[in-house]
Amino acid sequence: MLNLRNLDQLLKENLKDKIVFIRVDLNVPIKDNIVLDDTRIERITPTINELLDKGSKICLLSHFGRPDGTNNKEFSLSKVITSLEKHLKKDILFIENSFEDNVKNKIQSSSIDEIILYENTRFHDGEEKNDKDLAMKVAQNGDYFVNDAFSVSHRSHVSTVGIAEYLPSFSGRYLEKEILMINKSLSTGSGKRLGIIGGSKISTKLKVLENLTENVDKLFVGGGMANTFLLAKGYKIGKSLCERSMINTANNILLNANKNNCEIILPVDALVAKDMEKGTSFNETSVDKIPPDALILDIGSKTISKISGILKEMSTVVWCGPLGLFELNPFQTGTVSVAKEISTLTKNKKIISVAGGGDTVAALSQSNYNKDFTYISTAGGAFLELLAGEILPGLEVLRK
Repeated sequence: MLNLRNLDQLLKENLKDKIVFIRVDLNVPIKDNIVLDDTRIERITPTINELLDKGSKICLLSHFGRPDGTNNKEFSLSKVITSLEKHLKKDILFIENSFEDNVKNKIQSSSIDEIILYENTRFHDGEEKNDKDLAMKVAQNGDYFVNDAFSVSHRSHVSTVGIAEYLPSFSGRYLEKEILMINKSLSTGSGKRLGIIGGSKISTKLKVLENLTENVDKLFVGGGMANTFLLAKGYKIGKSLCERSMINTANNILLNANKNNCEIILPVDALVAKDMEKGTSFNETSVDKIPPDALILDIGSKTISKISGILKEMSTVVWCGPLGLFELNPFQTGTVSVAKEISTLTKNKKIISVAGGGDTVAALSQSNYNKDFTYISTAGGAFLELLAGEILPGLEVLRK
């Protein structure tokens, strides 16, 4: 747990009528004022309920979207109130001017059946700048701070770092679980480990790639970034997406992986098409026979079989990034097929499976094979940065 002050330590305190700020992530998908996926809301309930049982007054802090420091009602957290009340089985007392006013009396006078929800933290210009005056203004209304939003812990904001510098601060259950599962997937005691990394660019996941080659036994590279590796190894990739400026970097990653006894595995075949339009015709071909006018848009059946065979030898898999253009049929086949195999192995207790990253979560949800994974992180950037071995400011401030 990276030696963080945790909720068990806070629960030893006399919390009767104490005001506890909890940083949560309510940046959930919404359409027509309806929450489409309430996973993040479900996962914060244990922390909230444990503190309520101790008699605490709970104040929830969260961002929603990117209002860029303006009071833009399009990004109001009032849209999540109905879903919060449903899951928490409490009334929500919504405070719109929470960062500007001294609201301590309003919080203290709230009933035991109410939870306070502050308006979008990013309505305030000082939030993303970690403005000290704003942090002090918020902190003066509380007694303790709990971070239960791992997904924003890579941000040095008022609501993740600033408040924690003025109040006794602790990690919540959801944040603890995220870190525990990511660390477990990379632990040397977890048997043979496979990393699966996809997405379009090496440049956005360079440190993740470097760190994984030091922590896994095998690393499969798919998606657009695999094209750059194939090009580095001398393959012709037609008109496929790649980063020619990263060819030397790709070669260095291959060399370092070899030094770390990590085997990097690339696609052996692919689904290719001449364009990315819906209903376009496509073919399956080996990677040494990609036509000059073709785009590689997914891994092929032989690659899927190869990954399936490797998975059966593994004890743990950590996955970040889709393996093809999953948004467009039929180029989600690789991602769906691998997800199905991992799901089956996990369900049969043959493997520990951890996945994360924004596009990964979306792709796995679309596949309908996400429910049997050991753990799926709802974090995007924070998941990537922890995989990359980066220091996350929202966690550093919670260290003992």
